[in-house]
Parts: sequence; structure tokens; C-alpha cells
Amino acid sequence: MTNISVIPPIGATLNAKPHYSHIALARGLSIVLVAFGHSALADMHVAAEALGVVRMPFFFLLAGLFFAPPSNLMHYCRKKSIVLLSPYFFVLTAIGIKQWLAGGDLLSYLSGMLYGNGQTIAWTPLWFLPHLFLLYSLAALTLGHAAFRRLQHWQQYLITVVWLIVAGAVLNIMQIHVFATAAGLLHTGLPWGADFAPVSLGYFALGYLLRQQFVQAQFSLIKLIGFTALFCALVYLLNAAVDFNLRLYTPALLLPVIILPGCFMLLQFALLLSQVPLLSKAFTLCGRYSLYILIFHVFLQQVLSRHLGNAALWQQGTVLVGSVVLSVAAGWCIRRVVLLRYCFEPLNAGVGVTR
Repeated sequence: MTNISVIPPIGATLNAKPHYSHIALARGLSIVLVAFGHSALADMHVAAEALGVVRMPFFFLLAGLFFAPPSNLMHYCRKKSIVLLSPYFFVLTAIGIKQWLAGGDLLSYLSGMLYGNGQTIAWTPLWFLPHLFLLYSLAALTLGHAAFRRLQHWQQYLITVVWLIVAGAVLNIMQIHVFATAAGLLHTGLPWGADFAPVSLGYFALGYLLRQQFVQAQFSLIKLIGFTALFCALVYLLNAAVDFNLRLYTPALLLPVIILPGCFMLLQFALLLSQVPLLSKAFTLCGRYSLYILIFHVFLQQVLSRHLGNAALWQQGTVLVGSVVLSVAAGWCIRRVVLLRYCFEPLNAGVGVTR
């Protein structure tokens, strides 16, 4: 039998990491929340507005949980570029060739692809991949710096919180006074989301600092209710809104205080789901195939909506679940075709998989 090796989720390194079932489940939950936020189901539910505030910061926080400062920065960045940029350029190049053959403007398309923001590429969800590469590179430079690592833990927390507040305020100023009036591509922000990278880096750093609190967490119904009530109250009292792709981040000075209870709320929810075997396996599987859910879920939602409709609640739910299931199925198939594995996950192209 072929050696079994499960290919890691988005952004994961090839180094062995400790396995915590509730964290693996939380990763799946975070990508499902992304799919939910892009579905018609989200448009009809007030809860979706609150979840929209926390889902991407939670994703960045989870990415930082097991970050280990690299000893070789160039090797680390090269490996991350292969993992994250290969599927980005493969998918968008394939779409670009199709559009060019149909008479599209290839030069404009390529410039948008290289710029790498959600509003400049043909497949919007893929903006996350170059941004995640930028995020990991920045984390290696900052969190891995000797000066930061020498600080006491409380000092690292303080610097991270202050960093988040300042970065959010700067992002708001740029949005109002620069991007709202700039011509051309600049209205979408800087390439690869560099303008909000300091904000995402802040949540990544929180994950790095909160590793023990997350991996050692135990389910508590009181904590789940408390964090949920606090988070929802803060979201609606302060009219919080977050959409990194659209550069929406308000109220910038208070969002870290709003988002952190939301992250602990989702952690408690993941711990609750982990007690139900079927749901635990389903969400963990989603985490394992998060790359393919990210890539395909919007397209599949559009296809399923055309065939099933999305007027009724059951139709919206079916479209959402179907887009996730079919994305996982697409990933399962891709991982069994060596040529496609070279295109989507080149570092794992020669690795045998059974899941």
C-alpha cells in the first residue's frame, strides 16, 4: 500500500505540528463560515452580519496558532510561495487563457492578476492566497525577530494590541483619503492587500500569543453563552463591520475588543461540535480541504443556484452545503491526479493520499 500522508490545509507548513482535534475542526468551521458569508443564506439572516465581523480575523488567528519563527527566512518564504501562489496563478492563468481565446484583453487581465486584489482578478476569493503569502512573510520578519522574541509575554500582548489599533486607524484613513479618490487600480487598495496586511498580521500575532489558551481550552456552556452575548452586543451597539476585500473595517479603534470575544465564541462552538462525532469529522474534513473550498465555493454556489434556485430557505441551505461538499469532492479528485497535484499543491505532488 502507498504511504499515507494527508496534505495540510491552506498555508500549513510541511513540518509536523501537534494535533488538536478541536483546532482542526475550528479550521474547517472558519472556511465554512467564509462559504456561508458568500451565500444567499447569509443575506437573509442577522447573525451573518455578526459572523462577518469575526470570520476573517478568526481565520488569521488560527493561521498564527502554530507559527514557528523560521531559522532560514528565504527558504521559508520560498516554500510558502510555492504552497500559496501556485494554485493562485494556475487557476487565474487558466481563466485568462479562456477569456483571451474569447477575445478578452489579455494585458489588462494579467495586470489585474499580478495586482492580486479581489476587485482586480476574475476569481474573487483567490485574493486570499497572495495575501496569506504576504502575511506569513511579514510574520516571519516581525514575530521571528529577536527583539520581539526577547520581550516578556505581557509586553508582546501590549505591542500587538496597540499595533492592531494603530493599523486599523491607518487603514480607515487610507480608505477615506486615498483609495476613495484614487484613479485606476488604486481604488481597490494596495497589491496583495498590503494596505490591510498590518491588521491581519495583528490577528495572526494574537493567535501566536494565544496558542496555549486555544489548544488547552475546554468546552464550557457558560463561556459559550457569555462570549456570544458579549460579542453580539458589541457588534450591534457599535455597528461593527469588517470586509477586508472591500476595505471595510469599523470602528477601527474598538474592533480588537469586539473581535477577540468573537474568536473565543467560535472556539467554544468548535469545542461543542467536537463532541458530536459526525459533525466533528465533517468540519475536520472541511479544514483538510480548505484550499479547494476557498477556490471553488463561489463558483459552485452560482451553478447550484441556477439549477436549484435560492428563493426558499431549503434551497439556500442546499446550495451552501452542496458547494462545500462538491468543493471537497473536487479536492479529493485533484489530489489523486498527479498532474493536477503539481498545479495545486506542487510540494505534495509526489505524496500519496487516501483521504
